[in-house]
Amino acid sequence: MFKTLIALAALGQFPDLVDVSGQYLPEVPVESAQPLRTQVSSYELSVNIPIVLSDTTFLIPGLGYHVDSVSFSNPPQGFTPLRAFHAIEVPLLFVQLLPKDWSLSLRLAPGIAGDLRAIDRDVFRFSAVALATHSFSDSFVLGGGGLVSFAFGSLLPLPAIYVDWHPIPSLQIEAFVPAFADVKYSLFERVELGLHVEISGNEYAVRDARIRSQWPCGAAENDPLTPADEGRADLSECFDHLAYSVGTAGLTVGVRLFSTVWLRVLGGYSFFRRFDQYNVRHELITGGREDLPGVFMFRGNLTWRIPRS
Repeated sequence: MFKTLIALAALGQFPDLVDVSGQYLPEVPVESAQPLRTQVSSYELSVNIPIVLSDTTFLIPGLGYHVDSVSFSNPPQGFTPLRAFHAIEVPLLFVQLLPKDWSLSLRLAPGIAGDLRAIDRDVFRFSAVALATHSFSDSFVLGGGGLVSFAFGSLLPLPAIYVDWHPIPSLQIEAFVPAFADVKYSLFERVELGLHVEISGNEYAVRDARIRSQWPCGAAENDPLTPADEGRADLSECFDHLAYSVGTAGLTVGVRLFSTVWLRVLGGYSFFRRFDQYNVRHELITGGREDLPGVFMFRGNLTWRIPRS
């Protein structure tokens, strides 16, 4: 079994067996709502179980959980804090090894995402990735395909490119565009030093009753001093779901603790962070875009990798 799984790992097709991570970004000001400040921490767990169907066919079911934990200080009057956003997915990866060093993989991942204060059809989402790769040598793998995600009635297709290159045995350059790029240098098969760049994000349904019951999501007593008619709900301005996008780059240090279990830390800079607030039609509400200042960040990962040798 492990001989065939090693072949998968060499083709860049096989995910880690277990990965646990935590990320911390310091508190920053929210420019549109001064003196409000916010701080975001993220935690993630993924588990994958390889099933060998034949010498060339593999099925890898998994489970993933991610949470963005948000805290606030100096909130202005009338501000409603949302503390945590959860994402759960149940991916299924199918991999087929083909003749002449080709392989084909298909990953389907249904899931849910939101504050999970209530469950309705819009908390469900779906993503899929299809990728064909070719091993040109023991040191160079190149692939291409596409990915698609569906959430809140919106379909987003994107092209995908994968590359895994070892110009020398101790140096690895790996990238999956549009998600990440890695450069890693290995010392004595126990220490890894590297550079890492990634773009990530999630969309979350907002079902907190404090928001859903207030104007503009619900009717309220009309205020004659404002131009809006608070006596009627305005769904075009009702906060229905949130998109949180993050871009980070930094230096990594990894240490093999034992067997194929690694501890990896990333210290870097968050060069892009954005909160977008959308209505039920996936349109930005007025003042719903907030770009947060860049900050230094820290992440730690504990990973059980598939053996490669």
